[in-house]
Amino acid sequence: MVEKINNKLSIIKYGSNTLVKQEEDGQISIDYENIQAHGSIINSIQNPAIIVSSGAIAFGKTFKNDFQYVDDEIVRKRIFSAIGNPHLSILWDKAIPNKRVLQSLLTHRDLSSESSKEKISQIILSLYKMNESVIQINDNDFVTDEELVRMRGGDFGDNDKITALLAKLCSSLFKNVEVVFNTSSDGVLENNKVIPSLNADRLTDQYINDLCGTSKTKLGAGGMHSKLKIIRDTLNETENLEVRVINGKKPEQLKSILSGKNIGTKIYK
Repeated sequence: MVEKINNKLSIIKYGSNTLVKQEEDGQISIDYENIQAHGSIINSIQNPAIIVSSGAIAFGKTFKNDFQYVDDEIVRKRIFSAIGNPHLSILWDKAIPNKRVLQSLLTHRDLSSESSKEKISQIILSLYKMNESVIQINDNDFVTDEELVRMRGGDFGDNDKITALLAKLCSSLFKNVEVVFNTSSDGVLENNKVIPSLNADRLTDQYINDLCGTSKTKLGAGGMHSKLKIIRDTLNETENLEVRVINGKKPEQLKSILSGKNIGTKIYK
């Protein structure tokens, strides 16, 4: 058994809604200002960091071709993702100038296969020492539909599942793994107030339904409902894991979290 690295790894997940904005005419556009603000914060992180970034499909849709002649909606989304992914990666690279940004397109199967996990681990371990690089991960929608269609009856979607699988892998490599979910909310809300901390044992399906209903975000395939189930299950299966849910439209919240302040909702086991 390989000895774990005595260092903290930050996994920072971005939902589509945090990286784009709705214009007055109903169209979506890339939120360059917010990406730049988050990139500036990540640029100064002292410990190793991995970004899991949704947004490829939303980015692809901003290029004004709706591909309506493609009958299959899922195939259409895969096309949007193929258009948006290079722009997403380039923007992160420009926003984080002091670190090399490596793009990695992964599927859920890649993070479940022992052979693939070993190869992913080799790259993470090879890069962490110098702390000069950030790995930007997105689901490989060009070859898989798993992110784009309902999974397990609609429980899981978007890149939240990728984040969970990555957290499990990294917890076997690092003594401390911190996962920050940047969402469109200031945290997990109950009666319109942020819950400062939540024990994963409280997150029964019924309690999650009471908190969130079953709604999903308009731009992504996830939402708080699926996110909480994924976080709960991941914490139940993984040691040395800290999870935070914050508002990605307020980059100062990420800066506060990385400085050790208590912002948003902490979910723990």
